[in-house]
Amino acid sequence: VLAALMLAAFTLNTAENLPIGLLELISESLRVSVSAVGLLVTGYGVTVAVASLPLAYVMRAVPRRHVLTGLLAALVVSSLVAALAASYWVLLFARLLTALAQALFWAVMGPVAVGLFTPEVRGRVVGALSIAGSLALVLGVPAGTWLGQQSDWQVPIAILAALGLVSLVTLAVLLPTSRPGEGNAPYGTRPRLHRFG
Repeated sequence: VLAALMLAAFTLNTAENLPIGLLELISESLRVSVSAVGLLVTGYGVTVAVASLPLAYVMRAVPRRHVLTGLLAALVVSSLVAALAASYWVLLFARLLTALAQALFWAVMGPVAVGLFTPEVRGRVVGALSIAGSLALVLGVPAGTWLGQQSDWQVPIAILAALGLVSLVTLAVLLPTSRPGEGNAPYGTRPRLHRFG
């Protein structure tokens, strides 16, 4: 399960930043300006920033397995739509759908992951997930950029759909269904409202 969560973190972070390396290819292919393609990254980031808290609040009572599999299904579908996009607006729509999935993913994934392990190893679990997300920038985006330059910009996006599918199937099969608040990590050991604020 941890490996599937790490793969999902890697895939989502790669999806977020991949257009940076493919700006000119996408611009030429869709006949739009490079700055318009840049908005695919900016719009993605703004969507994640604005939607994270409201989505986490709305989904707070839904079992985490259902949330994560739904988010990964959205990643797979949106990546396929993006890979097949023949217009800028379809690509923008697909990117925003992926951004909504990522907005909620990070809010849910951490507690789910640490809740599967004993307190002694939770720090390593969080570290592993952070490394997976960081590897997207040093491995995923450069590899996707190279692949896009060797073939077509849609190819690395389609590969992200395949990676998302692997995570989706793995979590759908192996992740236990638990409601928020159940398990080992729903709350801090000594929560203090004023410090949180």
